[in-house]
Amino acid sequence: MLSLFRSEWYQIRKTLTVKLLFLFILFTSIALGIRETSESYAAEVKEAGWNDLLYGGGSLLSSLKDYSLVILIASLLAGWMVSSSFETRIIQEAVCYGKSRTKIYTVKMLMYFIVSLMTCLVLWIVGSLFVFLKYGIGTQEVVGNLCHWNYIAGMLFAGSLAYLSIFAICGVIAFLTQKTSITLGICIIAIAVGFNIIIGILPEPLLKIIDYTPVGLCRQVLKLDVSWEDIIRTSCISIVWTVAICIAGLFKFKKAELK
Repeated sequence: MLSLFRSEWYQIRKTLTVKLLFLFILFTSIALGIRETSESYAAEVKEAGWNDLLYGGGSLLSSLKDYSLVILIASLLAGWMVSSSFETRIIQEAVCYGKSRTKIYTVKMLMYFIVSLMTCLVLWIVGSLFVFLKYGIGTQEVVGNLCHWNYIAGMLFAGSLAYLSIFAICGVIAFLTQKTSITLGICIIAIAVGFNIIIGILPEPLLKIIDYTPVGLCRQVLKLDVSWEDIIRTSCISIVWTVAICIAGLFKFKKAELK
């Protein structure tokens, strides 16, 4: 399996699109951080009554709530890291050389998770860091429980796990379609657009059920008054969903015809 990890890491380092995406997210986060510490932005936020955005915890929460951008990142990386390996026949050749499909799948998904999560962490943390440094962490009256470092860390941890279950769906789709364009289409349209449609048409009682699925888990933990109960519950449910989705994808991949 170690050889598969080395091969996967080599592929990532040689994939220009992945490096460009990471650099784009990094520079965008820095630009957003500079903007969010400007006097004009502070005036806009105060006028709108969103004072929590002026402090580190509120800024981080706002970044984590950008669901559509996270889905876009996950979709792009699933297509470029997983589906493209089928199109370049890297996975087919590994199978032909006697590599276990289980090991191939596990290594590919782990590396995809790591790169996706690292990219998203840059998006969430770098911009907010500017706000933390200029305005501080905030007070209970303005940012609720996010005026405490332990709650901020807990929210970030649970939110990351919640998004990881979404990454798992995108990764499995990439393994099933084996085509970059189809993966991008399904992930972006079906998950991102479909989720917004569902939220708009479902009645309140059914929305509570959605909150316990991958597309709604973040809603439980991404809030100013987040509690440890929210953090622990979201983390546990997210892990269960991620493992279940990955196992289902593995069974499908082991039986799939390699084109």
